[in-house]
Amino acid sequence: MEDFRKYRVYPNNLNLRAAYGGIYDHLRRSGYTEYTAKQCQEFTVHFLNDRTLRTNTSQEFLSLLNQYPTPQSTYTHCHWNRKDQEVVLTIEVRRSGIDTTVKSDDPTTLAGLHDKIAEIFQARNPVVENGATSRYDLRPTVFLAHRFDEEGKRYAEVMGRFLRQLGFEILQGEGYEARNIPEKVADRIRAQDIFLCIVSEGDPTWILSEASFAKGLSKYVVILVQDDLPFKKGIIGADYEHMIFPKGFVEKAFTDLLSALPRK
Repeated sequence: MEDFRKYRVYPNNLNLRAAYGGIYDHLRRSGYTEYTAKQCQEFTVHFLNDRTLRTNTSQEFLSLLNQYPTPQSTYTHCHWNRKDQEVVLTIEVRRSGIDTTVKSDDPTTLAGLHDKIAEIFQARNPVVENGATSRYDLRPTVFLAHRFDEEGKRYAEVMGRFLRQLGFEILQGEGYEARNIPEKVADRIRAQDIFLCIVSEGDPTWILSEASFAKGLSKYVVILVQDDLPFKKGIIGADYEHMIFPKGFVEKAFTDLLSALPRK
């Protein structure tokens, strides 16, 4: 049997060496011995510069984490044996969460190991109350709304480049004069999990229309407003992210955005 679990939240300052070491120590205390056949074991450390280090034993893996305590991600797949019982444990830690798989013929072992992983890695999933949209449940897909004048296009170009570098898929609308949202634009809003709007100088009617439409679809709404504009925060209701940026410098909102958007 295999039991797969996904956790969206864990401490940013988690000591990976201590966490992985804690799981392996727990297995040894429970009478398990690590299987040492190289073709069955994989311990991988990934870095931002596309560098990857891979080993075949937990001891060497923990030594790597001593040397490189904050990698971009880690992936481990290892077999442990106790008499006639085998446990296969897979743990992948990324910035966006932790994926774990435990394989065992004993349901009690499955549940116990998952509980121990969640305890040691301090992993959990957020509770979303009243049907609110959580950023932890989002795909990295953004509908980027903006004005189609020179300034609006420039803001969108800067923002789109930033979001793509973070791994987000971007769709944009198109200029239109009518009050009703064109079906082509509506379909693009429906397709993305996040609605991000840049409010610059000009008539904000289309902003209210598209943002209200996105909220009606329970999208995760983020509105960036040029700080010299009289755009009231509660104009489309509550339950959305509202940020400001100085005229001409939408990139000043990047830091706030990083805390508001899902992380990969």
